[in-house]
Amino acid sequence: MEYIQKNPYFIFLTLIVIFLAIGFLNAEETLDINIHDTYYVISYLHFAVLLSVIYTFLAILYFALIKLKFPLIKWQISTHVIVSVGGLLLIWIFSQLKREMAPGDIESYTAGMTFNDKMLLGIFITVLTMVATQLVFVINVIQALVKGRS
Repeated sequence: MEYIQKNPYFIFLTLIVIFLAIGFLNAEETLDINIHDTYYVISYLHFAVLLSVIYTFLAILYFALIKLKFPLIKWQISTHVIVSVGGLLLIWIFSQLKREMAPGDIESYTAGMTFNDKMLLGIFITVLTMVATQLVFVINVIQALVKGRS
């Protein structure tokens, strides 16, 4: 836990390398996101670059604040890093658990739909938690800037 609090930027930089590697290895594949009746389609490469830009911003901000000795709240750093990293892992797990359904038995089809709806709800709650945690990060940064250098 202490490593996370002292070097959160290193964890984000490691994730950036992983994102870009996955994006370049799967550049031709697409990610389909279905929200109600709308499908959003983005290539893995573009999604990896988008995530890399976001996580680069977080890494640079953490690096600057820590190296300039601004007093960040340690439990908020840990919470932000764990939810930001763990949330992506949890979203990936939920997406892998979704069932492919073939027409046939109506009972198994509706059971599969119910299961997929629960996985989608899990993804939605995880995304909301990750967004809320970004607000914790912003509060931590503002508090550190207001307090000034230690």
